[in-house]
Parts: sequence; C-alpha cells; structure tokens
Amino acid sequence: MLFGIGSFLLIVALGLRLTFGRYLNHLKEDQKKLSAEALKGYFNWLGGWGKSYLKLSRWDKSLDYFISWGQKSYRSWTVWIFYALALSYLYLSLSGIFFAWFISRGLFGFPLLLHVACGGLFAVSLMAVLFLRARIYLPLSGGEGSKGAPEVAPDFYCLALNRYLPRIYFQAASFWLFVLAGFFLILSTLGSMLPYFNFPAQILFFNLHRWSAVISILAAMLALDVIIVKPGQAG
Repeated sequence: MLFGIGSFLLIVALGLRLTFGRYLNHLKEDQKKLSAEALKGYFNWLGGWGKSYLKLSRWDKSLDYFISWGQKSYRSWTVWIFYALALSYLYLSLSGIFFAWFISRGLFGFPLLLHVACGGLFAVSLMAVLFLRARIYLPLSGGEGSKGAPEVAPDFYCLALNRYLPRIYFQAASFWLFVLAGFFLILSTLGSMLPYFNFPAQILFFNLHRWSAVISILAAMLALDVIIVKPGQAG
C-alpha cells in the first residue's frame, strides 16, 4: 500500500511539474510564475494536450519524432540498441507499475516471464548505451547541446528559483540517475534469483527492486523532457 501510494504521488507530481514547465514555455517572461491565473491556464492547456492523444495521428506523430531522434543521436546500426532499450524498458515499467498498483498478487504468469526476458534485454542494452553515450554527460562535455542540435535549448527554467539553469545539469542528472537505478534493478534481480540469500535478504532485494524501478521511471520522465522532446514541443 505504501509503495503504491508513494510511487503514484511521485510519478504524478513530476509529471505535473514537467508539463507545467512546458506550459510556461508558451508564456511571456513576466507571466512565468505560480499564480491562480497560470494554474487555470495550465489545466486548460493540459486538458487540450491530453485530448489530442485520443487521436491516432498524434500517436503516429510522436512515434515518428521518437524514431527520428534516435536516428539523429545514434550512428548507423547503434540506433537499434537505443530502440531495444526503449522498448524493453517500456514494457518493464508499464507491466511493473500496472501489477504493483492494480494487482495485489503482483506479477505472475506470462507477463512475469516476458518481464524477465525484457529485463535481460534491458540489462544488455543499458550497458551498451552507457558505453556509447556516457561521455556526452560527463562534466564539461556540454551535453546534447554540444552537438549543435537545434531541438535542444541551452537552458532549463526552474520555477522554484525563478531563473534559468543550464540544461546540461538536468540532462546529466537524468542520464546518470537512470543508469544508477538500472544497475540496482539488475543487481536486485540477480540477488533475488541466486540461492545464497535468506528470506529477509530476499525481501530487501524485492523492495530495492521496486523503489529502483520508481526512481528509473522518474529519471526517464526527466530525460524525455530535457533530452529528447524539443523545448517548444508538447503544445
């Protein structure tokens, strides 16, 4: 119960913050503040944005954009590593969250078998992506913007501070947090599968796996916002 409520609130809170930031990008500088008028406009904007995804064309456009971003960011055949990571993680996150929130028994049956199979693909592709992309998010690397990609803005607006912060900070944070959470996901899975640990240790691995999954989802959401999707998009 605690995990279900906590994970739901964290995911929803970050989703609202990121989409609110997207909404602020449509406003003038003097209007970028937290106010009743801004919140009213945000919820109207959010409703219209959500309704747009009821149309199949919107999903097609989003998928085309995602595929195009992968082709621009990864060279030649390595783009398939990124696609493998994205697809395996999509199933892992959706299946894990769905069964954690709505099925008291948890994962079982064929969804569990597919979850394990996708976990292996995720582990391999994560290591490969780390090898291919880690240098971009190292200190002084410049991040995605260093390659001169026009879809990446140099700054990220921070509502709490009412100022712009270098986007590379958030790009690096989302990338390395996702990688770190991925490592804990892999280690907790291996630990729970090995016959060398007692029952309390298995419970520890189980809880570590679930909360690492939540952290990875939060990191993936942030990465989607600051790395992949253009700053002016989502309107």
